Amino acid sequence: MADKKRKKNSPDKDSRTSASEKNSQPILPLLILTLAALSVLGVAAVFLHPPTRNKAVAVMSKTRHIIDIIKDDGKQTPGTDDAARNVGVSDAALRFQNALVAKFTELELRDADYSIQYFPRDSAIEIKAAVPRGHPMEWVIWNLSSAPTAPYRVDDCVCATETNCAITFNSSNAKQPKAVVKIQQSNRYMSNTAKIAVLIENFGFEADATTAEYLSFPEPLTVALLPAGKLAVWTAQIADEYKKEVVLLLPMEPLPQQYDKYKNSMVMIHYSDDNIRNIISQAATAIPNFSGVCNFHGAKVMEDSRVMGIILSEVSKRKAYFVHTDISKKSVTPQLTKSMKIPNAPIQGSIDAAATAEQVKEKLRRYSVTAEKTGKVLIKAQPSTAFIKALKEETEAFKKNGIKLVYVSELVK
Repeated sequence: MADKKRKKNSPDKDSRTSASEKNSQPILPLLILTLAALSVLGVAAVFLHPPTRNKAVAVMSKTRHIIDIIKDDGKQTPGTDDAARNVGVSDAALRFQNALVAKFTELELRDADYSIQYFPRDSAIEIKAAVPRGHPMEWVIWNLSSAPTAPYRVDDCVCATETNCAITFNSSNAKQPKAVVKIQQSNRYMSNTAKIAVLIENFGFEADATTAEYLSFPEPLTVALLPAGKLAVWTAQIADEYKKEVVLLLPMEPLPQQYDKYKNSMVMIHYSDDNIRNIISQAATAIPNFSGVCNFHGAKVMEDSRVMGIILSEVSKRKAYFVHTDISKKSVTPQLTKSMKIPNAPIQGSIDAAATAEQVKEKLRRYSVTAEKTGKVLIKAQPSTAFIKALKEETEAFKKNGIKLVYVSELVK
């Protein structure tokens, strides 16, 4: 690192030589004489004047000891152990490097996610890695710290930010190069990342700041709309434009008294098959861009196999999923969705509209712990200013702990 800086500030004799003089220099004979000592040539490929270095690399490639010169600043990523040895890397350092790369594989890093740079004159190795989200940075550091093979050990760890750290490894043998592993979180997530899906129940459009905050929320969010609700059609369209997943909220018997205005669009257990199908058809016409269906109350309906069979057949016909609340221990929904092979998921938690921002945060933290243990959690919440405020503030904590917010469709099975 220091060597490169000195070269820039103090041009060598080659850099002051004219182009014709450079071309007349006996470069190839010199290289042929040094082919017997490829390790020396490897170091020369890093530090020689650029035209000379490029020719050296060309000759090395013919000998099948490939060093990939990524930039003209000396940065190198060896394709093989032999290539690493050619730039003076010891067997002990190679064992350490291979153990670290094995850890990278466990953490789902792709080849493009890390680079290895050698500085022979400084006796140093610098490794940069972009680690997918899925675990807290503390866990990543602990995991990588267990990689060293003798004689390497962790000497220091410094974090500039919560997502950007550097681990220094030193060898008990002073002749071995030190290694600095610089890690940062990437924007990708691990395949087994914990997931939380939030369903905003009975979402309605109001010309206020709260509605704007829900629509502009940058992470995946699913909104459930009552088809007979105020401005339902327009709300569904604008939610779709803002990349919010839409769920059709189907009123079912019995409804609480405060929702009497939705009785005309409610499914009741004494209705005929055609009447039930007609209600669902009208709802689907009002909100055509829905991805799933969710019951809105309806303990009686959820216990009736005939009525639920009709509802689920209509859901299947429209290639949608079904989300259900556990409002009755006698519900036939789990068995029917399984037998009819309909993607479905139960709602595992709820946050009501009366909760304060601090209460919402506390519940979100509890659900995040559950998600880390089980892999996923689906919760519903009433739309409120306190909820969206708390969700925004907790989003960074989710990311830090490797928890991904997703649409409901990503959790159904």
